[in-house]
Amino acid sequence: MLPQALLRISCHLEGDRIVPHYFTPRDEPWLAALLAEFANFVGRKGVELQGRLREPLSVRAPKGKLRLAIHLLDTLSRDRTLPEVPPKELRAATFREAAISRAPRDAVLATVAASLGVSVAALEYALLADLHGERRVAALPKSISAARVAADANLAIVSSLIQRASHVNLAVWGNARGLVRHARRLGLLCAVSRAKPRAGSAASVAAAEGEEGVLLDVSGPFALFRHTAVYGRALASLVPRLAWCNEYELTAACALGRGGQLSTFVLRSGDPIGAGRELARHDSRVEERFERDFRRAAPDWDLIREPRPVASGKTLIFPDFELIHREDPSRRWLLEIVGFWTHRYLTEKLARLRAAGIERLVLCVDQKRQCAEEELPLDARLVRYKTRIDPRAVLAIVEGSK
Repeated sequence: MLPQALLRISCHLEGDRIVPHYFTPRDEPWLAALLAEFANFVGRKGVELQGRLREPLSVRAPKGKLRLAIHLLDTLSRDRTLPEVPPKELRAATFREAAISRAPRDAVLATVAASLGVSVAALEYALLADLHGERRVAALPKSISAARVAADANLAIVSSLIQRASHVNLAVWGNARGLVRHARRLGLLCAVSRAKPRAGSAASVAAAEGEEGVLLDVSGPFALFRHTAVYGRALASLVPRLAWCNEYELTAACALGRGGQLSTFVLRSGDPIGAGRELARHDSRVEERFERDFRRAAPDWDLIREPRPVASGKTLIFPDFELIHREDPSRRWLLEIVGFWTHRYLTEKLARLRAAGIERLVLCVDQKRQCAEEELPLDARLVRYKTRIDPRAVLAIVEGSK
């Protein structure tokens, strides 16, 4: 997360709306000049590079953007290799030797270096290796380019805003299921419902072709209790994965300034945030193993991964699999793999499914993730598992209820 002061100069307010100062291709010439300066100082002290960067670059650069780019590159180029003996202990040993021997500086360093079995030069470097300005500048990753820095800077701005949000609303069309799964896997608390496409948008075309829009209202400890770094990072990790959706609109209430006053930040399809890694096909190894095991054990059944969501009132429910008998397609079952659970959670889930007219449902519950003392609901078709779901237990339910 960017420091508050750096984030404030990376955005401005228009009324109650936050407008980021995004990097564009026009920033790439001065970013290339900045990268060249970092390359010139590899192996030298960080304080020397800092002194050079206080002077103008060979290409004119906006001050606010320049500060942000230097912050990002400084993080990447920082030499994190520390000596085996902590620098504080090395300094204590050196000062102790100087106080006892009262010898000249060079003699003190030579004595301490000999006792540690290192050279005097290595000792001199290690003495201040934990101080930012004294660390050596490391080479940047080979994959770093001006375009990459621009993309990373934009993502840093947006992610830092999201980490300061009280709540986030996400409307997505196309590949929405993967985003919902990612939010659930991270432990984010989501209310999921249908999203209405905007007229004339790509989403309206998708809706006309039968592609559902999904609205995620994301909340959790960050919103309910305190601003925790762990939850903030989890929340922000949704941002780069939005690029895998056909269209999206993110709206967040963020505390940009002091005093906790909230302003609105909006991120839409086409904004320059770049793309994160492709969303995984499976939520977990449990799902991956079940899919493989069930296909082997049940040749008469088709197993559909990620079936269409089920509407129940204003909410949407996302089953993990749909089971369809090949000779009798009317025999259809939904299957959901449940991680952490309580009796109330399962009861409410079953009630929503029954309200939607879904009776043929198998819930696979992890015995190690029970979060309450109550027993499992008696009126549910349940399969307990620990590390692997037994496909025979699932077949016993679906074959026995024709």
